[in-house]
Amino acid sequence: MKSSHSRTFSSAILPTLLGLSAIGAGCLTHTHAKDYEIPQDSYAIVASASVFNDTEWNDAIVKELQKKYPGAPVLMWTKDVTEVKERLAELKPAFTAFAVKPGEAGVHFTIAVNHLTRNLDNDPYPDTFWGVITGYDAESARKVAAAGPIAIERALDCSGCDLTAFQKAWRYTEDHRGTMNYWDATAPDAKIQEFPCDTDNTAGVLERLQKDNIQFLATSGHATQHDWQMGYSGPNMAMVHKEGKLIAVDTNRIGYPAHSEEPKVYFANGNCLIGDVDQRDCMALSWMRDGGVRQMMGYTVTTWFGAQGWGTLGLFTDTAGMTTAAEAFHFTNASIVDTLEKAIERIGADDIRRCKLAKIVQLNRPITRKMLMWFSSLPGDQQRAEAKFFQDTIGNMHDRDTVCFYGDPALNARITNGRITVLSPVYHPMKKELRLTLRMEKGERKGAVWFRLPGDWTYDPAQLTASEALGKPDLCLDNMIRFPNADLKAGQTYTVVLNNSRPAGAEACPHCD
Repeated sequence: MKSSHSRTFSSAILPTLLGLSAIGAGCLTHTHAKDYEIPQDSYAIVASASVFNDTEWNDAIVKELQKKYPGAPVLMWTKDVTEVKERLAELKPAFTAFAVKPGEAGVHFTIAVNHLTRNLDNDPYPDTFWGVITGYDAESARKVAAAGPIAIERALDCSGCDLTAFQKAWRYTEDHRGTMNYWDATAPDAKIQEFPCDTDNTAGVLERLQKDNIQFLATSGHATQHDWQMGYSGPNMAMVHKEGKLIAVDTNRIGYPAHSEEPKVYFANGNCLIGDVDQRDCMALSWMRDGGVRQMMGYTVTTWFGAQGWGTLGLFTDTAGMTTAAEAFHFTNASIVDTLEKAIERIGADDIRRCKLAKIVQLNRPITRKMLMWFSSLPGDQQRAEAKFFQDTIGNMHDRDTVCFYGDPALNARITNGRITVLSPVYHPMKKELRLTLRMEKGERKGAVWFRLPGDWTYDPAQLTASEALGKPDLCLDNMIRFPNADLKAGQTYTVVLNNSRPAGAEACPHCD
């Protein structure tokens, strides 16, 4: 369990976080007549010098974000993104956007950002919800930065997710050909239907992108930085790019423009390498420029374990409506970190926290010196017994650092009319309590439930109270809380109360004690 820490807010920022006017800002409660909804989180922009000093790119990313988040501070780095660590740790923003040009993005930047954003305080967990914003050119980067909320209703699944999370969803998968699954929540006696289709899915995928205007895309199958192939079970379509434009290629090697305007979220949850910006003309930046993608999750290396990719997709769809796309990514990452912390407790290999993939080769297997010492010291029969644990630890280390999230991390891209509705958090200064609430709209859910705190809070986890059905939290962080064994039922509302709480760095109100 992570201890709370302090943070200093300027007098201009604190009233905004609390929903108070600037008058009386020296006290958290210039009136005690009502609860205060918390309208906005803190936000920081971390820009490379090449973005900051280039008027076109600065206008496209930094200025666009400042329009959305007035007063967001801008931190600049020149040679290494870790140059901003001290200042970012002081600000401890709820959200951080990393603005870079294509040549600065990619696998090594992804690893650096993952480590930086976990090391802003003394615990190993993610300290800010982050996203990388870049583009094929400044204009396509501007579209990503300026993106508005995405209420996700229509989805194309090419990996095997829960179609019933959406209002309408289509599925073509790489492991079989000749059938398409379709779900329509508005149909009488709605159920997933199966229809015959061409064994070459080019026309179907293009129709979903260009006619049905899907807002969420999930893929697996073979991929690199420069293509996506849907073809494990035989010849099938591919998606490639040229000069920042997407091209769907059928099994006769005929290419078709795959342009799509509809703003969307893209989870490449089962693909190798497609999240790596290895050069300006690549798949990730082509999807953002030509495919309407405003947020994207993708591996920057080969994927073999899948905890981050498949975990994010599962959480996002299984708890439809509970998380934004960015929250699903970061909650999943926090789970991976927590699993590794338990491994450290068990075997004493604290160098797991510091381990970084330095040499990027196919099928990386990160192993630390202390891990190897522990495993090597075991007798042969114990090594066999511990082989899965050892492999899982290696896999979690791999996935912890190598998956990139592109786009504005504060963007409200969420499945609409989903199973769960998250209500606005409310802070009552006189009672010194923050209330977080969600409502189960339909169906039942047993399993992990997450709450994102609005910013960074000082509170005592021992004084946290929650609806009985949520169970006991096992992870209480400054910016998120996990209940691993929640049992939710349709029509019920569930509340978490952080007693004796206040925004980190805010002084307690003397009139409230």
